[in-house]
Parts: sequence; structure tokens; C-alpha cells
Amino acid sequence: MGKYEAAFSRLGEKALGQLEGPGGFLAVTETHLVFVDENGVQRLELARIRRVGRGEAGTLAVQGDEASLSIPLRAFPLEELKTFLEGLKPHVARARKATAAPPPVPRPSPAPAEPPPLPEPPPPAQEARTAPLWEEEPPPRRASVELAPEPEASPPPAPKAQGGRHPLALLLKALALLTLAYTVAFVALNPGADPWVLAGVGLGGLGLALTQWSLATSSR
Repeated sequence: MGKYEAAFSRLGEKALGQLEGPGGFLAVTETHLVFVDENGVQRLELARIRRVGRGEAGTLAVQGDEASLSIPLRAFPLEELKTFLEGLKPHVARARKATAAPPPVPRPSPAPAEPPPLPEPPPPAQEARTAPLWEEEPPPRRASVELAPEPEASPPPAPKAQGGRHPLALLLKALALLTLAYTVAFVALNPGADPWVLAGVGLGGLGLALTQWSLATSSR
């Protein structure tokens, strides 16, 4: 057993087909294509393999849906490598069949539903009341007019009572005459007094006398 085969055996997987060369080891398991070389272990799912062809820089490329596996041509004898890769076809078909979704189980058709009962006929509609063909319009209401209230007759003014003269009027006239006489006497008896004093007494007495006389006249 070579070192590459020993590395594969440590994976614990069963090989359905294998190829060992001086530079690597190829094995087909139930679900994967496994390649072991100096770089380690590489694997590609069988159900996703789409093409096997020549790659770059002296390699064979096993291409899948998303990933790919590059096998150096110098790792195996060329004829043995071609034979091994051509034998991948039945394994790929088997893996695709195993991973394909099972056909859906037909569901039993449901029993036909009973037809819904026919709706009951609606009751006969009541005859709608028809509007009258002609109707007399009510007479328009007259706008009420409020009469202004008649002005009340004012009572005639009461006649002024005619009476005699007011007794206070005579007293005021007497006081006015006395004030005037006192003022004239003061000015006549004090000719040497201060002229401003004489003028003030004269004007004050004259004004007071006129005021008293005016009150006596208006109080009749």
C-alpha cells in the first residue's frame, strides 16, 4: 500500500473504484470523487460533476456546478487515467439519481362538495307610496308689522305760584347798600392811607355789594 492510498484509508471511506500512480491516488466512493496527492485530500461531489476535460498547465479538469478538481497528468499513467475517468459516468448517473427528489405522491381528490342550497325568493316588496300628482301650496305668511306705540301726552306744566317777594331779597339789598356805604366811608375817612390798601378795600367792597345785590334780584 502506497503512502497516498494509506492517507485515503485513514478517511474511513469505502472505495468503489481506485487508481494509484506515482504522484497521487484517485478513488470513487458512494458520493464523491477523492484525489490525494502531496497537497492533501481534495474531493468533489459525484452528483455535481458536469464535465471532464483538459485543464491548464498539463492537468485534467473535473468540473462541477460550483467547484472543480485539477488532476496533474504526470501523477498517473495517461491511459489508465483516461480509462478511470471514463468509468466515472455510471457512478455520476447513480449519484444524481439518488439525490433526485422523489416524485410527489398524488393526493386523493377531495369528495365533491354538496351544492349550496338555492336562496329563498325574496318576499314581495311592499308597494311604495306614490307622491300626489298635484298639491295646493299653502298661502305665504304675511310678515307681521309692529305699530310704533303712540307717544303719551305729557301733562301741562304746573303754573308757577304767584306770591309776594321773597323776604331774603330785601335783606340782601340792605346788606349791599350797607357794604357800599361802608366802603365809601372808609375811603373818604382815610385819605392818607396806602393807595393800594384803599384800592383793595374799594374794589372788594364794591364787588361784595354787587354780589349781594345780584343775589337779591335773582331770589324773587
